[in-house]
Amino acid sequence: MTGRARRHLSHTLTGLAASTFPKARRDDARVVRDCAREAVDAAGLRALPREWLSLATAGIRTRIGLAATELRHAPWRDALAVLTLPLASALLLVWTFGFISRYDHWPPGEGWPLLLGGSLVAVVGAALQRGRLAAAGAFAVFATAASPYLGLGTGTDLSGTPSFYHGWGVDIGVASLLPTLLLVVAGLAMPRGGIELRAARSRLAAGFAPAVIAAVYLFPGPSREPTITWTYMSPGERPELSLGPAYPMPWLSESKPLLRILGLALAVAVVLTWRRARTHPAPALAGGLVLLSVAYPLTWVAIRTDGPLTVPYQVYNGAYPLLLAAVPTLLALYLMRRAGRAKAAAQ
Repeated sequence: MTGRARRHLSHTLTGLAASTFPKARRDDARVVRDCAREAVDAAGLRALPREWLSLATAGIRTRIGLAATELRHAPWRDALAVLTLPLASALLLVWTFGFISRYDHWPPGEGWPLLLGGSLVAVVGAALQRGRLAAAGAFAVFATAASPYLGLGTGTDLSGTPSFYHGWGVDIGVASLLPTLLLVVAGLAMPRGGIELRAARSRLAAGFAPAVIAAVYLFPGPSREPTITWTYMSPGERPELSLGPAYPMPWLSESKPLLRILGLALAVAVVLTWRRARTHPAPALAGGLVLLSVAYPLTWVAIRTDGPLTVPYQVYNGAYPLLLAAVPTLLALYLMRRAGRAKAAAQ
C-alpha cells in the first residue's frame, strides 16, 4: 500500500470515529482526531486500530456525559406537574374499563373499590393541584393492583398469574404498575398549596371526561348473551342449534378498544411534544417518562397475533419482545434528552 493510500485510509477511519462526538464538542473532536492521525503517521498502520478505537470510545463517552448533563438539568419538577392530571385520568379510564366490562354481580370485593376509589382520589388531587392527595390515591391503586403478584390474587387466572385485569394479549394490571408509580412520584413532587374547587372545574371535567364516556360506552356491563353452537351430527344432515353458557371473559374483547385509545393518545402526545420540545421542554419530558414506563407492554401488544407487528408464535413467546422494546425505550430517552437540551439552551 502506497503512502498516499495509507494516509487516505487513516483519514477516512479517524474521520468516521470523530463523528461519534456530539456537535457541541466538534472542536474537541478535531483536536483528538488530528492527534490520532499524527500517531498513525508516526507508528504506521499497526497503530490505526488502537487510535481508531480510542477516538471512537472518547466520542461515545463524551456524548454520554453530555446527555447525562442535559438530563440532569432537565425540568423534572415541571414535567411531573404536567403529566399528573393526564396520567391520573388515563388510569381512571383503565380501571373503569376493567370494572364495568367484567362485574355483573355484587359485592365486588375490596379490590375494585380501592382501584376505582384510589383513581378518583388521584384525579381530584391532580385537578386541585394537591400533590399529596393525588399521591395517596395513586399509591392505593398501585398497592391494590400489585397485590395479586404478592399472593393476594383475585379469582381470575388466565395465564398462570392472578390479575385484576387481563386484557387482549397483555396483563393490563401489571402494565399499569410503572405508570401508577410514576403518578405517585409526580404527586409527591408537586408544590404544596393547590387551587380552589371553583377554579378547578375545567380541570375536573377534563380529568373525569374519558372515564364518563367509557362508562356510557360500556353500559350495561358484561354481555350475558348465550353462546350459539352449531353441531353437525353426520354428513348431509342439518346441523343442530344449541345454546351454551355466556362467554365468561367479556373483558378481553372490551379491552381492545381501550388499548387502541391509549395507544393513539400516547402517539399523539409523543408527536406533539416532540415538535414543541424546543419551546416547551416540560411536556416533552413528561411524554418521554410515560412512554418509558409503558415501553414493554406497548411492544407486547404490537407483536401479538393480530397486532401491527405480527410475528410467529415461537418468536412472540421468546426474547424478541424484550429486544424490540428497546425501540420505544430509546425513543423515550431521546425525547427526554431533547427536552433537557432545550432547557439547557434556554439557560
